Amino acid sequence: MVGSALAIRNGRITGVGDARTLGAAARTIDLRGRTVVPGLFDAHVHYTRAGVNPGYEARRIERALSIAELQEAIATRAKSVPPGAFITCIGGWNHTQLAENRRPTRAELDAAAPKHGVYISGTGGGTGAITNSVGRAFFAAKGVMVDETTGAVASAQAAVAAIQAGQTSEDKLRGTADLNAHANSLGLTGVVNAGNFPDQEFPLALWRQDKLTIRMRPVFPADSPQEVEARVLNNFSQAGQAVGDDLFRPAGFGERIGGNDTMSPQFEPTARMIAKHGWLLQQHSITIKENDFHLEAFRSIAKDHPIDRLRWSIIHLQSIDESRLKALKELGAGASTQTWTYFGTGGGPPFRRIVDSGIPAGVGTDSTNVSALDPWLSLFYMTTGRNVAGMLTNDGQQVSRVEALRLYTEGAAWFSFDDHHVGSFVAGKYADLAVLSHDYLTVPEQTIRRIESVLTLLGGKIVHATPPFLRQ
Repeated sequence: MVGSALAIRNGRITGVGDARTLGAAARTIDLRGRTVVPGLFDAHVHYTRAGVNPGYEARRIERALSIAELQEAIATRAKSVPPGAFITCIGGWNHTQLAENRRPTRAELDAAAPKHGVYISGTGGGTGAITNSVGRAFFAAKGVMVDETTGAVASAQAAVAAIQAGQTSEDKLRGTADLNAHANSLGLTGVVNAGNFPDQEFPLALWRQDKLTIRMRPVFPADSPQEVEARVLNNFSQAGQAVGDDLFRPAGFGERIGGNDTMSPQFEPTARMIAKHGWLLQQHSITIKENDFHLEAFRSIAKDHPIDRLRWSIIHLQSIDESRLKALKELGAGASTQTWTYFGTGGGPPFRRIVDSGIPAGVGTDSTNVSALDPWLSLFYMTTGRNVAGMLTNDGQQVSRVEALRLYTEGAAWFSFDDHHVGSFVAGKYADLAVLSHDYLTVPEQTIRRIESVLTLLGGKIVHATPPFLRQ
């Protein structure tokens, strides 16, 4: 539906249509003709892991397309960071996205933030980790080798550990809140968060303080049937207490069921216990061999415990074909694919094939270690087939801009039983929405990577605003 006005009351949509239907008493915000989309929803992301990264993250480096833009992202972040503290960006970017096709130098990082330590590390081969002069002095004192000329860090693992050594729980809580604010600035309003069990305490703490601005849907790993039962009885680490609402709510189990071995003998009995208790399941399943293994288990379990109402899915799906998609669909399961191959050169997920199959489908980033969190980079990749460097790497599997948006909104929300709450402009759903800086449907394809939100609402509440909406 296309409308010129959206009516909201008590956090929910009451109507979509012409402004004349809103009534004289309604408070209005004039969007000046801007495009509005439902709040974006990431169907599979290691979100809390990024929230507890050490330092003060400059995650907008993900969308820098030149050294100068990377420097600008760091310099802008430095304005809000205490002197001497580290500015970081751990994963989610690669030097091939930059026009210069090279890593920034120590001197260039110095110019961006001379009073702060800077530590940035890329995703994919060849980028590695780089620091500036302040960072080099810090790492030298910790025994971490840094090249004097280039600023290249010899051991990224050791460098991160050195910064983490001074990190407190308060730092992690602040980092989680910072990540939420960044996500809101891009129009992201919901995530299915995988793994990283201890990190959940930080969004939960924000929820308890009424400061959580992302709909958080954690899924938890389970190595055995016994672990499933323990987590269900314990209400997913909440001592059996009823905790959560439509803002923070445990969703179920994923992405590793039965252990880290994706085809473990423990997969089926563990998944069977999940079905017995009526919880959703997401399982890491990249190859055709893995797809077949998990489909066979799904079929066996479905004979005793129907799964067609549990929103089960296999995720990643780099090579899944029509017959296996049909088998998933017949089971009432879904297909969730991720965009981490945006950083590769060898093809990507079969977006077109999945959409054409008619199966319940959504998309996520799997970020930030292996991909970018920024949803507009994923939407660019899905619609153009072009990777981080602009190369055509997934030709034939492009989807339309509307199809991609649907995968990133209502489609993704299906995987956590949220599609009846969010993801489209329908009366009764929560007013989760993003007012865009550019018209996503008409801009040149390269501009998609530049889109951001100028006004983001979560349940009708403003969680991000830029001028002129900041004043309204």
